[in-house]
Amino acid sequence: MAKLCSYFLVLMIVFSVCLMVERAEGKLCQITINKEQNCISFFCMQDCSGLYNGVGHCLDDPKVPGPLNCRCKYNC
Repeated sequence: MAKLCSYFLVLMIVFSVCLMVERAEGKLCQITINKEQNCISFFCMQDCSGLYNGVGHCLDDPKVPGPLNCRCKYNC
């Protein structure tokens, strides 16, 4: 009976570690925000952090009209 309990305990620990690793490797999503405005780096980072808890940066996206757009990357 003691061996069965120890095997069960080891199995539970391995299962818990697998769940923690999966959660830490979360998927990264991205979205273009503030499409109607020209991107200003400070406001882009601030808006992305506030809205999505992510990191924003300015880039020229050919799919979205305008000179520079704010691209926000965040954990899904």
